[in-house]
Amino acid sequence: MAVLAGRNADIYLATGSGTAMTGEATTSLGGNVYQITDAARRAINPNASLTVLDGATPIPSSRYQVAYGSGKIYLLAAPAGTVTVTGEYLTLSKVAQATDWTLDVQPVLEEVQVFGDSWKSRARVGGDATCTFARFYDDNYFHTNATSYYVINCYADYAGGVRWMFGAMQNSMSVNTGENETIKENVSFSVHGVLDYVNT
Repeated sequence: MAVLAGRNADIYLATGSGTAMTGEATTSLGGNVYQITDAARRAINPNASLTVLDGATPIPSSRYQVAYGSGKIYLLAAPAGTVTVTGEYLTLSKVAQATDWTLDVQPVLEEVQVFGDSWKSRARVGGDATCTFARFYDDNYFHTNATSYYVINCYADYAGGVRWMFGAMQNSMSVNTGENETIKENVSFSVHGVLDYVNT
């Protein structure tokens, strides 16, 4: 079994308002997953209207999910025609790197037991994830940008580009230190949309 050393974690901030894209081409990755072909347009704006088309026919939003950070569309069924995307993309700027990070992935479970059952039963109805970054305190950036939208990369293999990539909203920020110690900052995020595992 290969043992991997931690190498990198990057936080990107969406700068400015989104830029419109119409009929943006996608590339099939197999398994009914499609990714925006133009790498510069893959950070999809989650706050703008998004339309995914199968040929000329809009696909209902209940029939797909979006990985906002990597520009991937996960369809529930195979399309009949060419998949394109109309919406907005964001320009990203790297704002921070971490000294360590934690990614917690949890299923969303609902209780499904009925009267007379002695034990609880549960069904998985979705997924959720949170991410916490630690870094040396540098400025008040994450306090003043607490409501911003971010795209985050958590690398398992930096040289090979293996990482978890996702859009995120900031949950909290804390600063801590002790006598004669460096000042450290912890920032917590919630994943927005699909948590994408990239292995390229």
